[in-house]
Amino acid sequence: MNKTVLCIGATLVDELYFCENNIISESSNPAQKETSIGGVISNIAQHLALLEVKPQIITAFGNDSDGLFIKDSFLKRGINFNQSIVTDESTGKYVSILQPDGNLYLAVCQDNCGKYISVDYLERQAAYIKRFDILIIDTNLESKTIQWLIHFAKEHNKQLIIEPVSVAKASKLATLDLNGVYMITPNEEELVAICANNTQNSHLLESLFDRGVQTIWLRKGAKGSALFTPAKSLALLVPSIQIVDSTGAGDAALAAWVFGYVKGEDEMTCLQLGHTLALEILKRKGAVDSSLTPLTLYKNKKKYYND
Repeated sequence: MNKTVLCIGATLVDELYFCENNIISESSNPAQKETSIGGVISNIAQHLALLEVKPQIITAFGNDSDGLFIKDSFLKRGINFNQSIVTDESTGKYVSILQPDGNLYLAVCQDNCGKYISVDYLERQAAYIKRFDILIIDTNLESKTIQWLIHFAKEHNKQLIIEPVSVAKASKLATLDLNGVYMITPNEEELVAICANNTQNSHLLESLFDRGVQTIWLRKGAKGSALFTPAKSLALLVPSIQIVDSTGAGDAALAAWVFGYVKGEDEMTCLQLGHTLALEILKRKGAVDSSLTPLTLYKNKKKYYND
């Protein structure tokens, strides 16, 4: 593996509540709780570490018990977080309520630490960031920080990948200059949000290419996903499975795709690896599969895509 990877974004503590029965609105619902380190960029970094890519991370968390939990988790995974920020704010938290079938009913997120990953801070870390070939960021960052990173990637010829996170947070990208983005990974609703200010081109994918995005990996849920460039497209279906928990499946997919990419796999194999890890995450509670190795990923791929 020759390409180096830096992840930049929010790290949170996840609290997941799995309801025992179909959720009744405006009423108390019995549930089981799971707690883990989370946040989109952290989920990606953890899976990359398990896949032996050796990512590093710039993130922010509090000087509290949740922050210590995050530090210990990164140390155990072998994730270098030396350039991250420890603040006096409370560590961010993501709380989700899930139906018995594992599908998300409602989630809320509180993060007062992410604002410390500012343009000023990243400018001071510019020499460090230049060391990496691939930059993966999430839209938990402030809009001006995302824009700075896009321009930085273009100026220094880095491959920048943006994970949109959610519809609300993906909307930050609607007004930004995206010239310099190597890949963006929206689902269909996030794609609409990213293109909300598109007034001259009714075709959403084309509008993103016109804005400078090189590759769009469009996630379609149970219908699989498709990879688009201005010159071609590639689609891949997914088998039907029993979902236990939908948390973190997209993050897992991106981590496995990047793993395949840095190993030099072809585009279809990268998609298959991404789908494979997402499917495995959907079948378990929590956003990270701690038992993951490169060998198990390839072995599991054969269950779904044995070609």
